[in-house]
Amino acid sequence: MAISITSPQAQVGYIINATSADASGTETLLAGISGQRIKIRHISMHNLTVGVLSFTLSGAAALIGPVSIGGNSSLRWDFNPAMVLAFGQDLEITADAGNILIFVQGAIN
Repeated sequence: MAISITSPQAQVGYIINATSADASGTETLLAGISGQRIKIRHISMHNLTVGVLSFTLSGAAALIGPVSIGGNSSLRWDFNPAMVLAFGQDLEITADAGNILIFVQGAIN
């Protein structure tokens, strides 16, 4: 999967805006940092294709999914308290073929 990731400036934490016109396979959304943990506060997934898209958001193991999203649909999760990955763990997405937009917001500490 070829994914384009931009990281708009956040005063605290991180913001990830990732898009792929041909999602398929596994991509790292945010690389883990040794001795620190990725905390996820918000996730939005948008399927911009006509068909159903299945995806899994993962760290060491599946955090969300597999989940199927209908064509031209969105799913949103807000976590309070934050979802916390293991120390040094990457945040990854695995998806079927499709056109997707992913927005993730949180903190690292």
